[in-house]
Order: sequence, then structure tokens, then C-alpha cells
Amino acid sequence: MTSFSYEREAIDYLAAVAKGFPQAKVYRGQGAANRFDVPGWNLPVLQRFQFGDLRLETPGETIIVETESAGGVTNLVKYWPFLASGAVEKRLILLHLFQVASEGDYIAHRRLWGYLVERMKEDLQTRCGVLYGQHWEAHLFTYRSLEELEAIQHLLQERLAGR
Repeated sequence: MTSFSYEREAIDYLAAVAKGFPQAKVYRGQGAANRFDVPGWNLPVLQRFQFGDLRLETPGETIIVETESAGGVTNLVKYWPFLASGAVEKRLILLHLFQVASEGDYIAHRRLWGYLVERMKEDLQTRCGVLYGQHWEAHLFTYRSLEELEAIQHLLQERLAGR
């Protein structure tokens, strides 16, 4: 029996949106080209963090799409020390998609995600001078089907168009 990946379906859909913007370089998967190390951590290549399920590099921004169908906050927290390191050369935009069957799905994970974004904002600004909105931002979306990815599609198109 073949398994179906809703996460992969969402990433394929959004990667297709990016194809209309030749200035964006598209990276996906777990290969070495889509991984990052936190400066000073000296992680072996296979232990480095994945940049997301989909990463789009434009001249002024790095746009990362993380998809979840099982909850969790690791895909947010891994960017905290990376942003704090000062190694981020362009504005980092994190788009985090949670697939849900109902509004209550993963509510604890989604609230924890929002709580962590607030802590990251405070810490990064106070300790490192890294400002939310100027140097980085994070957005959480929920969706049930590809049709519900319209909001993220529009945001992605605006970013890729440089707006």
C-alpha cells in the first residue's frame, strides 16, 4: 500500500507557484544544499538543520516553508540560534503550515508556536538587535486542503514579486 504525503502535496503546490518567478532559487528536501549550521556549533553536515520543506532564495529574502501534520515546534525553534548568531545575511521569512482536520487540531502546538515567536522576538531584539519585521518574521497558517492554501499562495507571490 502506497502512503500519501499531504505535506509533499502542499510543498509541490507552492513550489509550482515559485516557478513563475525566475529570480527565486528553489531548494527542497534534506540534501546538503538545504541545510544550515549555527555558527560555532560545528555540526557535521548530516546533523545540520534542514532549512525547511521548501526554501526560496530571492535577492533580498530567504523564504522558508515548513509543513506539519503532526504538530511540534522544532521547525520554529531551530531558527532562534541561527538568527541570534548574526549569520543571517537577508531577511528571513518563515511560513509555517499546519494541516488540520478541524480548528481544534494541534491547538496546543499552535498556541505554543505563537508563544515561542513572542519569546524569540523579545530575546532577539534585546540580546542581539535582531528586529522582527525588519530582519525576520514568522507566520502560521492552517489548511485542510490545497484550496485553502490561497492565503499563503498570495503572500508567497507578493514576496517573490518583491512587494
